[in-house]
Amino acid sequence: METNVTRRNFLAGAGIAAAGLAAFGLAGCSPSESASTADSGTWDHETDILIVGAGGAGLAAAVVAAKGGAQVTVLEAAAMAGGNTANSSGVIQAAGTEEQKQFAGVSDDTPEKHAEYYLQCGEGQLDEELVRFACEQAPSCIEFMKDLGIKYEVVYGNGTVPNVDPEVIKPRIHLAGTDENDLMYGQAHVAALLKAAEDAGVEFVYKTAGKELVQNADGVVTGVVADDNKRYRGKKAVILATCSYDRSEEFAKAFNYHMVQALEDGRSLTVATNTGDGLRMGMSVGAALEGMGGFIGLPGNIGGTPTLPGVPEVPGIIVNKYGRRFVSESDHYAWVLRAVFSQEDHIAWGVFDSKAAALTGAVVGGVSPMSDDFSKEIADGSVLVADTIEELAAQIDVPAANLQAALDTWNADMATPEKRDSQFPTRACGLEAIDTPPYYATRTYDYNLGALGGLKINTSAQVLDTAGKVIPHLYAAGQVAGGFMGSYYPGTGTGILSTLAFGRAAGEHALAESEA
Repeated sequence: METNVTRRNFLAGAGIAAAGLAAFGLAGCSPSESASTADSGTWDHETDILIVGAGGAGLAAAVVAAKGGAQVTVLEAAAMAGGNTANSSGVIQAAGTEEQKQFAGVSDDTPEKHAEYYLQCGEGQLDEELVRFACEQAPSCIEFMKDLGIKYEVVYGNGTVPNVDPEVIKPRIHLAGTDENDLMYGQAHVAALLKAAEDAGVEFVYKTAGKELVQNADGVVTGVVADDNKRYRGKKAVILATCSYDRSEEFAKAFNYHMVQALEDGRSLTVATNTGDGLRMGMSVGAALEGMGGFIGLPGNIGGTPTLPGVPEVPGIIVNKYGRRFVSESDHYAWVLRAVFSQEDHIAWGVFDSKAAALTGAVVGGVSPMSDDFSKEIADGSVLVADTIEELAAQIDVPAANLQAALDTWNADMATPEKRDSQFPTRACGLEAIDTPPYYATRTYDYNLGALGGLKINTSAQVLDTAGKVIPHLYAAGQVAGGFMGSYYPGTGTGILSTLAFGRAAGEHALAESEA
């Protein structure tokens, strides 16, 4: 077994993102009909708790289980731990913490308000018990990470969501500072979890992906067959923490056309190993699916609310193929992306002027890095520039009169003392006139950060079958599980919250299981 990739290797390689699958069956199977492997009683490796996936959820589960006295083995398809969590901003949403009071000046927030925010964002699609459980756990998740050495130094908020009651929208995003190894964001978060896991004796088997669940005659999940053809036993439980189907064209075509486009265009920023293996394994033993079809994504920064403190606001507007605005650009980015994708032909353009361009391409592009002066992008046609609005409209093939009218309305609003957007009153960032040529335009794309939806679980992170019954000794946590988020990502820091809340729950409840 390859166990030579340690926290030291992770620290040395931090910042490097991990770079054709068979068709799958969509119908769940009962244990007697499953495509899982029968338990023959013969194993190549045995442990108390077997975890598949060493991202944020798998690491959290491993820390809890190992500190509770269990022998824990983690299989990881990649060469190092971290998954999508390592590439994230490493922030956590939580309500009612001391940090929220100290850094955001918010003393009246509660987990109940936090849950209400998520439920309203979910538009009736969410499992309310999961949402309330995660929000209740959020403050203790902060304490859990603080005990591992993480120090939260900023609390801030994301953009507004128009159909959510403003009373339940608060600054809840907890951002940590740089750690002792000069790591920050998701890399620092993963490093803290990985050190705690290794210190607790967790065994990691890298470059090894779980492929099939093993069940005994009673339908109890007893282990996993990995792609090295070895059989790994989990005496007490198997925890799936494989993230979602971010890189699977098959799942995307079945559930998520939004993601199909991102994959076809090469705009998926997730790790290459997130191919839906955990979903396939769960489905093979009859697991139900929940919340499929949602997405996590980011556009560029034009007109948007900055996703991290200290990032400059970029004045600009977004228009559709008819040259008309259709959304408040500073609303929560996932809400904006859903509106973009709803436009005819999924076409939208970010329009800005030379004042915004002076902020440099890196700031304007955000997750889509551009050269400082846009010279490379202008040369390859991904950024268009013109001295007049009429010329710019011709280049992006929108009606010039409509684009001019959109900018005239915007500039008139910006000339008023209150600088209030008369079309979309929730607009709160980049409130500056767009009136200084040359003018620029670039397509507003979704850079996809992951799929939402997965195996149905309860608040103990136990996987449920299509009849709502627990599949014995099988747990799931993180983005491989569904029901906590809906058709769009409800806010920065929600993904890390789900990995901690349900990863910890999986580790705790698996620890209490009897050996199968």
